[in-house]
Amino acid sequence: MRLSTIRNLYGGAGPWASVYLDATGTQKTGTPQEARRQLDLRWRAARESLHRDGADEATLAAIDDVIGTLPATGAPAEVAVIASHGTVGFSRIVFGESGRDSATWSTQPRAADLVRTLDSGAAEVGWVTADLDRTGGTIIAFDGGSETVRGEDQFIRKVKRAGHGRAWSDNKTQRAAEENWGQNSAEVARAVERAVERSGADVVVLTGDVRARQLVLDQLPPTTASCVVDVDHEVNVRPHPEDRVRARRDADVFDPAIVAATHQAMDAVAADRRRGAVDRFHAGLSNGLSVRGLGPVCAAARDLSIDTLVLAVEPSHRQAWVDPLNPTMVGESKKDTGADTAISQCADDALVGACALGGAESLVIEADAELVDGLGAILRFADPTAPQATHYGSHERHTGGPIIGGSPGELI
Repeated sequence: MRLSTIRNLYGGAGPWASVYLDATGTQKTGTPQEARRQLDLRWRAARESLHRDGADEATLAAIDDVIGTLPATGAPAEVAVIASHGTVGFSRIVFGESGRDSATWSTQPRAADLVRTLDSGAAEVGWVTADLDRTGGTIIAFDGGSETVRGEDQFIRKVKRAGHGRAWSDNKTQRAAEENWGQNSAEVARAVERAVERSGADVVVLTGDVRARQLVLDQLPPTTASCVVDVDHEVNVRPHPEDRVRARRDADVFDPAIVAATHQAMDAVAADRRRGAVDRFHAGLSNGLSVRGLGPVCAAARDLSIDTLVLAVEPSHRQAWVDPLNPTMVGESKKDTGADTAISQCADDALVGACALGGAESLVIEADAELVDGLGAILRFADPTAPQATHYGSHERHTGGPIIGGSPGELI
């Protein structure tokens, strides 16, 4: 995760409300209305808890607005909202099994849970899906954008008819079919490219008519084409391409095969990124480009030298001191911060804030013998004081797991 995306949560006056709610979708509840009702009940309980802890009404009302306007989801998901002084600093739906509801009111945001959620599986991998037929396609991106392309729907089927007198007519029809297919696929390819450029997607999943997929792939720019995953699958609920009812497509139809293919592609990208980052962390322990343990990681955070913060899946048991007005000043002891107003906080949350201001990224890995206190960091430049390791202990590399459930078309 690029921690700079949450840097707006740090350096100002708190306190902050950090809310994480299970947003079980319609696949389990049965209807959008029931999914909405359950989310409202969870938020009501969390709201009462925040009110008892001293949260101001303006902040609670701001979260009301976010929760109240969330779209009903088809798949299991989690809602994350962080707000203060009547303003929402961060909100997002992350798809996947959650089952947890938590709401805290604290001087600094509780953002380590957010990082673990977004860094798990392939949550940070962007995608675009394009379901195609010979007349166009429906393009959906992970940022919530969607576009349905409806091209020319006449002369889109090649025909062969018996009889010498039909030859000229058949050839003309076939040429018209080829031209219309080409025009429609070019329009779809442009829509796919627009979606990729706007959203910054990492993978493009093409499904639908086999000929339409090939035509669109041939007309995509090389950089986009290299990210394409071609899936031999057509949506069962879509009528035949020659159906003249132009409003036949429903972009919100849940199709498990498309979801599975999209998640598989996302997982492959995430796994490749994770392997590279874990290898960098391990290699850096021998050349001074990585550190581990609360003290060294805090020192690197104060120096703004952390490139990637490494966290264990399980929260660290350590506490750290941090200056709320200057969160990069973090340390094992209060004197490390140089501030009389420093507060004690969970080390994970304190370091996430320091690294967010320092423009670092994050990496969450499974149990690893190289981690100390559940904390580590890959540095931007070598630490001359870091001990030089000559060998590694045994460790388990996490390559990312599948996202359970979820409809790519519903991600926002």
